[in-house]
Amino acid sequence: MNKVKVAQAGVGSHGRTIRNALAKTKNLELIACYDVNRDEAQKVAQEFRCRVAESFEELISDPQVKGVLLITPNHRHFSQAMNAFAKGKHVFVEKPISTTVKEGLEMVRIARGLNLTLQVGHNTRKKRAIRKAKSFLDEGRLGKLVAVEANVSYNAGLTTTYPKWKAERDKCPLLPMTQLGIHFIDAFHYLIGPIARVHCFARHAAMEGETLDSTAALMEFASGVLGTMSSHYVTPAVFEIRISGTEGVVTMFDQSLRLEIDKGGKQSRERFDYSDEGLESFILELEEFGDCVLKGTRAEADGVVGLQALAVVEAMTVSVETGRVVQVSEILNQSLT
Repeated sequence: MNKVKVAQAGVGSHGRTIRNALAKTKNLELIACYDVNRDEAQKVAQEFRCRVAESFEELISDPQVKGVLLITPNHRHFSQAMNAFAKGKHVFVEKPISTTVKEGLEMVRIARGLNLTLQVGHNTRKKRAIRKAKSFLDEGRLGKLVAVEANVSYNAGLTTTYPKWKAERDKCPLLPMTQLGIHFIDAFHYLIGPIARVHCFARHAAMEGETLDSTAALMEFASGVLGTMSSHYVTPAVFEIRISGTEGVVTMFDQSLRLEIDKGGKQSRERFDYSDEGLESFILELEEFGDCVLKGTRAEADGVVGLQALAVVEAMTVSVETGRVVQVSEILNQSLT
């Protein structure tokens, strides 16, 4: 199989997850890497027998590199992607697509104009539990959809190792939703359809400083389905989505799924175990990137999909700041002007 020669910017932290998944792909070959932590980059060079670039500019100037993986801070995505496009490189960028919808729109426009792939790292939609739930929804197993409830949280804000830029609102607006909640927002779009409007609340609970580390949102989908989601950066890890219909409920966890049916007085319950899933969702998204470059196909989570998820987070941010319900279309329309 032909392999796409790629370079990775950002190899520490989540970059380790991506590089471990990349090592298991069938159609990608890492030939260069760059990180501000040169020692970490040297470890990757030894592991993959690739070279270490002295700068990001050097990384994307390599004529052998066809695609660039941006596993870098949110506020670097826009400039790095635009520079990579200028060098004719396809881009896989970790979520969120950028810091603002306006920047993301420009990334999409340039990528399309140059006929280059722009894929956003929304791997959650590729998790087995999410895919299985989607099949139940498509089959109508839950009856008429009524509501969705979710919580995605993590206690990174209580550690001393999280990157400090995440606590800076200009670089990471609405921290929990930007870093965690956006995973579920994209999954909601995949499972149910677009979110039309939101009302979000946020407060400072436990992190140092005054970071808004606890968030909760009310959502209305374009279909009329109602939803609630909590996301906190200061609690033990939670990963749970529950979709309720008139005839059943499906609950998704990180490594399992539960389906409960109550139809015509007949009740049943099924549980699915995905504890052996490992890095599969990351491997799948990276292999999809390779296919897009090799075959000229469109990524499932392309730039437009990434924009839709970011627009909801941006709407939530405005809601927190103004105390009002915000239409997601308002955010998209403002960014177009």
